[in-house]
Amino acid sequence: MNIRQTSKRSSTAFASGIFRPHGQVDIWTEGTIVRLEACGPFNREGVLAMGLAMRDLFAGAPVGPRFADILEMHQSLLASPDALEAFTGFLKTMSEAKTAPVAVAFVAAPEVEGRSLMLPIFARIYAEHGREFAAFETLAEAEAWVRARLGSA
Repeated sequence: MNIRQTSKRSSTAFASGIFRPHGQVDIWTEGTIVRLEACGPFNREGVLAMGLAMRDLFAGAPVGPRFADILEMHQSLLASPDALEAFTGFLKTMSEAKTAPVAVAFVAAPEVEGRSLMLPIFARIYAEHGREFAAFETLAEAEAWVRARLGSA
C-alpha cells in the first residue's frame, strides 16, 4: 500500500510568547490519518504552538473532508487548566473551519503519567465538540479502530 506522507511539523517551531511552551507535538499526515506524537506535560503555550503547527500542516497538505487523528502520548498526558481551555478553543476553531476529524484515537501506555486522570477529561472535551474518541494502550489497536471509523478496514 502506497500512503502519501507529509513532512512533520513540530510544535516547537511555532512557539512564541514570553513563556516557554511545555510539551511537544510532532504532526504529519499518512493518507487520511493525521498522526501526532506528543510528549507532555502541557501548558497553554504548548497547546497554542500545536494549533499553529496543525494549521500550517493543513495549509500545505489538506487531508480532505474525512480524516481521523491518531495521537501517541509519551511521558505525560497531564495538562494545566489553561492548557485544557486553549485545547477546547482549538477544537472549536477546527470545527468552524470544517477541519475536524471524524474520529480521534489516543494511544497512551499504562505508564504514561496522568493517563487515568486525563483520558476521561479528554473524552468529555471531544464529546462536547462532536468528535468520536477512544483511548488505547497500543498503536495497532488505535489504527484498527480508526480505519474502521474511516470505512477502510
